[in-house]
Amino acid sequence: MKKKLWLFGGYYKPFSKFLTKGFDVYPFGRWNTDYNDVESFISNIDSDSIPDLIVFNIANNGYNPVFDKEYTPIEEIHEFRKILLSTFYFQLRITEWFFHNFENKRILWLTSFEPNNMEVINEKEFDGDMLIYRMSRTIEHQVIHQQNIKPSNLSKNNKIMGICVGNNAEGTPQKINELLVSDDFHRGVFAFGEESISRKETPSYKLQLTRKNLTEYKIHEDNNLI
Repeated sequence: MKKKLWLFGGYYKPFSKFLTKGFDVYPFGRWNTDYNDVESFISNIDSDSIPDLIVFNIANNGYNPVFDKEYTPIEEIHEFRKILLSTFYFQLRITEWFFHNFENKRILWLTSFEPNNMEVINEKEFDGDMLIYRMSRTIEHQVIHQQNIKPSNLSKNNKIMGICVGNNAEGTPQKINELLVSDDFHRGVFAFGEESISRKETPSYKLQLTRKNLTEYKIHEDNNLI
């Protein structure tokens, strides 16, 4: 019997088809889900549809950066507030509901790599116009970390893993699918890339995925092989 998977966002994209291959997929998106009313969503859940795994592929950074601006306008803060009250809170509430009520469950949160929140990578960013984007990703990471250290989730073997797919290297959704199918979940925020990175006092992580070799992956923490 196939495992059940709830997919929030991106259902019609080829990326999601590869990522969810082999699962009994229940798709949710803006066409059939009101992200502003999570309580109604929860109250209408059919007990027969409870999944083994949830995948969040919802964009929480809905604004276009302006790289030559001199300050952050209040409109961007209002936009961030809308994100907090809609898609972000929806994911937070579903995560807490899922782990509180069940055990041996998994959540994959497609997000951004943590060092992206801490330094300018693209010279076009100048004074760091990506502030709102970084703020939205930072709160996602805090949900992931908080859920992974909760004693109740540890005792119930519930795990949440964040993965950055921003580089979109060839084979990325297939490799993630391998992790999901084999239940090879790791508590933390990771990215696919060719080397591990450590930035100052904050450790960072990478799942090893090269364009040349997609058959093996390794996980590093502070440049030490786990």
